[in-house]
Amino acid sequence: MRCTNRQFGTIDYENEHVFVFADGIIGFEHLKRFLIVNDADAEPFRWLVPIDDQDICLPILDPTFVTAEYGTLERFVEGATVAVVAALKEPIEESTVNLRSPIVFDAEKRTGKQVILDDERLAIQYKFIAAPQPVAGEESC
Repeated sequence: MRCTNRQFGTIDYENEHVFVFADGIIGFEHLKRFLIVNDADAEPFRWLVPIDDQDICLPILDPTFVTAEYGTLERFVEGATVAVVAALKEPIEESTVNLRSPIVFDAEKRTGKQVILDDERLAIQYKFIAAPQPVAGEESC
């Protein structure tokens, strides 16, 4: 099978690579079928690409890359994979992830679901990239 995406061009995939989101994703409730695309040039990010909309491509990443304390979310579904959606901005230090609404992937059932956690400690716009710091002994521009 094939789909087209503005960022990745033509993507060949098998039906078993598709994740079905019965409720869609916040802001994209009408989209139900997604692929996860790996791009070595963009690691640690992966891309959540809807099969039915060539203009959308959501950067996702493992939340433990952002904060180690997020590991407790593996309790959702045994064997599930959890990811958070990133908003990549310029300058890059302004980029954020949504820790309060992770996406849970069940690889066995090939389903995905975005959940909203009732935990005020988890930010909706968590800045996760530190601004560059001058090296000790060097002057900044």
